Amino acid sequence: MAKKKLPKMLALLDEDMCTGCEACMTVCPVDCISVIPGPRHESSFQVCTIDLPRCIGCTLCHQVCPWDCITMIPTDQFLQNQQTAAQLV
Repeated sequence: MAKKKLPKMLALLDEDMCTGCEACMTVCPVDCISVIPGPRHESSFQVCTIDLPRCIGCTLCHQVCPWDCITMIPTDQFLQNQQTAAQLV
């Protein structure tokens, strides 16, 4: 079985800034964005979340987010951060 090719970029969503408007969900070509029903945060009823293993790094969600809570970061930087965090635990 072939390994999945990693995208160059991954979408990271700041759940503290997300209003749950679902604008990102409507444009995601692989449906990797879903809603976490609330209340998760004091100020909202729901927030969105990104299933990173399914993200293809297309940047569409980042482009349409009216609250600028989605950031695109290089995949290798994300993996390095994950590895560093795992070492700290």
